[in-house]
Amino acid sequence: MPIHDGVYAGHDDVYQLLQGQGQVGWDQNPEYEVMLDTVRSLLPAQSTPARLLEIGCGAGNLSVRLAREGHLVTGVDISRTAIEWAIRTSADSNPDVHFEIDNVVTLSSCRSGWFDAVIDGHCLHCIVGADRAVCLNSVFRVLRPGGTFIVLTMCGDVRNERILSNFDPVTGTVFQDGRPMRHIGTAESIISELEGAGFQIDAQRIGLRSDDSQQDDLIVRATKVI
Repeated sequence: MPIHDGVYAGHDDVYQLLQGQGQVGWDQNPEYEVMLDTVRSLLPAQSTPARLLEIGCGAGNLSVRLAREGHLVTGVDISRTAIEWAIRTSADSNPDVHFEIDNVVTLSSCRSGWFDAVIDGHCLHCIVGADRAVCLNSVFRVLRPGGTFIVLTMCGDVRNERILSNFDPVTGTVFQDGRPMRHIGTAESIISELEGAGFQIDAQRIGLRSDDSQQDDLIVRATKVI
């Protein structure tokens, strides 16, 4: 059961670079606002604040926005730089949100059956190979029965020439310097992964990302059914 810690830990270098460039995070603020609108539209209504987990939270931009909506938010990321950045972001904004260094494949810091919803804001496509099934099983574990998994992940035909030159269409893997870095599957294959982990698909659609990847997004709301 491989856990590609070395591959995922490499994201820390990217966060250090982005921080040095004065960026707000992995994406830009308009993209986080679009993500917030999407997540808001997919979260089930409930009378009490929802306990939310964002996997691969990065600099905390989406988590902070969700906390401002009144939710109880935890964000996890394998990058120490990202988590320290997220803590500063939340302190500046003063929302009630908790950040933790953790590998999203195992979610070892998270209690089983605790969260009302788990949010994947462009993290799942960073999980590669056999780790994907492990990650989805971990998400299933930490959700309460009937809990919601919201997925925003790359899918479909690869249009970006830079990505295409490093893409293996058989496995759906994007490589960098010989290392697996991204998974871009078909919408059907990703849905099959979710169902294989025990999730019921409630809603799905395809959207075009606004960044330079030129890649479609699969947007899914799924439920933990036991």
